[in-house]
Parts: sequence; C-alpha cells; structure tokens
Amino acid sequence: MGQGRFPLLEQLLLTACCLLLGAAMIFDILRREVPNLVPLAVLGLFVVQWFFVDHHGPMPLWTNIAAGAVLLALGFGLFLFGALGAGDGKLMAVTGLWIGPLDISAFLFGVGLLGLGVGLFCLLPFDATRRLRSNIPFAVAIAPPAIVLLALRAYSVTGSS
Repeated sequence: MGQGRFPLLEQLLLTACCLLLGAAMIFDILRREVPNLVPLAVLGLFVVQWFFVDHHGPMPLWTNIAAGAVLLALGFGLFLFGALGAGDGKLMAVTGLWIGPLDISAFLFGVGLLGLGVGLFCLLPFDATRRLRSNIPFAVAIAPPAIVLLALRAYSVTGSS
C-alpha cells in the first residue's frame, strides 16, 4: 500500500476503518458486545479498498486473506474456550485482512500486551473491576494496535503523495 492510484481514497478508507475499530471498542466497553455491523463494515471497506486502490506492494491479496483466516481460526479457538466473545473474534479476523501478513506479528504483540493489561486490570480488588471479570471487553485489546498500524499506513500514503 501507500502508492495507490487514489491516495486520498486510500487515506479515507484507512481512516474509516480506524473509526470503525474505535466504535467497536466503545460498543464493547459500554454494551459488552461488538455489533455484527461493525465487522461487516470493516470487511466492506476492505473490499472497496482492494477494488479501487492499486497496490504495488510485495504481497498479493491472498496473503491478506490468509492473515484474516489465521486470525479467524485463532478467534474461533479462543471463543470455544470461553476466552473471547464471538464479536471480538470476528473483529480480529476482519482486522487481519487490513493488517496483512507483514504486520500481523506487531498486531498480535500489541493485542497480547493490551489483553494482559486488561486482564490484570480486571483482577484489581474493586467492585467495578470484579464485574468485568465475567465479560471482559476484549475489543479494547484488538482495536488500538490495529488503529496504530493503519494510521501509520495512512500517514505513509500522505508522505508518498
């Protein structure tokens, strides 16, 4: 990315994706769910991005799909063990499409660190944190690393224009 035919469109799509990830985080904090519309919209933006932005990068489309599939399998596994909500798993999978294989390790590192932080926060001995233990808002760990990586990508589009 970063050298597309439509750099402004690419920036707008990346920004919209970041806003949707932020909305997922807010929904998860307030309602303890990520509405299906959010991952669907992120997926839709990804499709629009691949149709209208010309890519000269080293990675073909199937590698992004593979990254999303890996994160879908990971999210599904965590869901089966009760460690992650279904909405969080879907959000992680569609985020993987945007992140792609080159940044997936940085994304997972960020998700792991923030997930650890959220988990430790829930262990604090307060009534408010005790209530979180049964239903941790994991989008709080998924969205920020993705937003940082995608914002850096949008900034690189600006720098190459």
